[in-house]
Amino acid sequence: GRSLHGGHPARGLGAAVTVDRHGALDEAIFRALNRDAGPLLDGATVVLSSRAFGVAVAVALAVAIGLLAAGRRRLALLVAFAAALILSDLAGARILRPLFGRMRPCFALPPAAVRVVVRAADVGSLPSLHASNFFAMATVAWTASRRLGVAAVAIAAAVAWSRVHGGVHWPTDVLAGAGWGALCGMVAWGGARRVVGTERRMPGVRETEDRA
Repeated sequence: GRSLHGGHPARGLGAAVTVDRHGALDEAIFRALNRDAGPLLDGATVVLSSRAFGVAVAVALAVAIGLLAAGRRRLALLVAFAAALILSDLAGARILRPLFGRMRPCFALPPAAVRVVVRAADVGSLPSLHASNFFAMATVAWTASRRLGVAAVAIAAAVAWSRVHGGVHWPTDVLAGAGWGALCGMVAWGGARRVVGTERRMPGVRETEDRA
């Protein structure tokens, strides 16, 4: 095999019943993105896929949202931010992944055909929770500030790429994850806005995030 960790990913780590469900186009795009592009991109993949990076980005975005908004709107955005992450991760892991039961490419394809840059257990690949969680955060960040949102979306896209380059997700996994995460962000914002409430705009006055 071509695992950079010295072996094939272990099925024993939280293994679940998964089935190989992928098409020719998905595999072709996967192979193109998974090919060896040098140690720099492999290193970036490891960093982007790490838990520490996810926590750092979540904290940074939460702080930025807190600084950009004020009053009840700030509270609503922060509640939405947390709720979007919880919904994306928990529902994705406990409902969507078991429902689809799709096998990761590092398990579905022959070991010699996959470069495994990051480790992952055989617990289902659809949707990619890395992608969904980052796009959930990006959706709420976009609501707070367009500039912050653009940066968050760029980071989310890079993380989604890293999951395919790392050998643990099909391209459609990360596309589905992006859509699921964006939906969670919109639902969370809509709910938080109704529960917490936001200040009404004064006639003729644009809010700070519109100018950001």
